[in-house]
Amino acid sequence: AATFTLTTSTTGTPGALAYKWQRQTATATRAWKDITASLDTGVTYADFTTATLALSGLADASLDGYKYRVVITSAGGTEEVISDGAATITFGT
Repeated sequence: AATFTLTTSTTGTPGALAYKWQRQTATATRAWKDITASLDTGVTYADFTTATLALSGLADASLDGYKYRVVITSAGGTEEVISDGAATITFGT
């Protein structure tokens, strides 16, 4: 099991924030996919619309090299923010 936690701050009056986690496979260079509960076989994603992304059920290294990021939008009109950089899952040998 793993948990990715985002800490963020905003300026102005953002209103309610909306979070959309995305992932990129190790072989894709530009293709980010929105995360859903069952996006990847054998893995369960949870909390993918919050500031914390959780995954469980991973029984092997099939997600080695996958990258994760979050897109944040606000109800108050503050511009969309895409996380700077990405968290990468790496399995030891």
